[in-house]
Amino acid sequence: MILANTLCATHVHSPHPAPCSARALALALHVDRPPACALALLVGRLSSLARVLHVNKLIAPVLPQHFAPRTAPAPTPPRLPARLRSPTPDAGDKRRRSSSIDSDDLRTVQSQRTMGSSGRTRAKDLDDVTKEYTVLAIDIYRCDVSVKQAFPDSTTETTMVRSAWKDSCEEMGEGMGLPPTVARLIASRGSQLRGELKTKLRPLIDNAYGFKTGQNKKTIAFNRKLAEELKENSTFAFKDIVNKKGLYKNPIIQSGVNMMWFANKKDEGPRHPELFSPLPIPALALVLTAIENNIDERLTGIRTDVPFTANDYRAVYESHVKALEKFEVHTIKYKLMHKILKRLHSVGRFHSGAQALDAPSTSTLSKSVLDAALKEYEQSETTDDESNAEE
Repeated sequence: MILANTLCATHVHSPHPAPCSARALALALHVDRPPACALALLVGRLSSLARVLHVNKLIAPVLPQHFAPRTAPAPTPPRLPARLRSPTPDAGDKRRRSSSIDSDDLRTVQSQRTMGSSGRTRAKDLDDVTKEYTVLAIDIYRCDVSVKQAFPDSTTETTMVRSAWKDSCEEMGEGMGLPPTVARLIASRGSQLRGELKTKLRPLIDNAYGFKTGQNKKTIAFNRKLAEELKENSTFAFKDIVNKKGLYKNPIIQSGVNMMWFANKKDEGPRHPELFSPLPIPALALVLTAIENNIDERLTGIRTDVPFTANDYRAVYESHVKALEKFEVHTIKYKLMHKILKRLHSVGRFHSGAQALDAPSTSTLSKSVLDAALKEYEQSETTDDESNAEE
């Protein structure tokens, strides 16, 4: 006990106090149990020593483990993959980045910047050369979806995308590899086209077939029954849905064709008469499928959104293609299918404002007009020569 008091007094009054050794503290703390007064004196001395030496900083490291203050360990932050970790800035310049980033990392960052907020690659974000190839390939792909296969499976879709890119390269006059991001961008235009057609037809359905608005029981029952009747044997495709006359002549079909491919002179229909004249059967089947999807939204009596997905409507589309082909064969004697398809194209082209394909060219001059122009020129030359002779 006397040794402990002497040790504390020495440290308190020393002009340059030093940390207590572990051996001295252990000797002071493990002596025989002292009297109460001596114990109080020891506690006071130790408190003074703690204030001078900042015991938490200087004594704690040398105390046994059970005397040291306990603090919760700091949580270890999750470690990101190497490609996602940001390089640590240099201590002297916070804006300078480590030179450990390789060219692959830079390309990854640049490719991420070519995507929109949704994370999808957009045509306008591509470089100028790739963008030119892509825009042309998208136009080709949209036409192929319209006139060949509107609901391709994954294998067919891949084949169609590659074919569109190949045709784009041929038209550009130089080959280019098809980047995976661009391939996905082109393929996405198929579902976009189908959704576009559905959206354009939606506001026409109620007036075309007589659906009612409202949520009372009679209105709901009426709409449900009407939708079921329209779907039966493709009644919605008739011009007269009551007497079932005028198959494939319902005005909404022409409206769908006009809005989808003949909205203006620069639309697919006027620009590609080799594909849309006459309107191909797959294009008509797509319009019929989109109309049926809009009718399906009314099967509950109240319009409810029904996704127009490939998985749900591929079979419906293919059934319309088969029905149209069967109708064509059955009426081949009168070429009814050909006449219907030709009219759909002709009316659509007129709607777009484009010149009719069979219209005479306005730049053609008849032989009589050319002869008159030649005679006029010869006479003017003779008059000019006589005038010059008199002078």
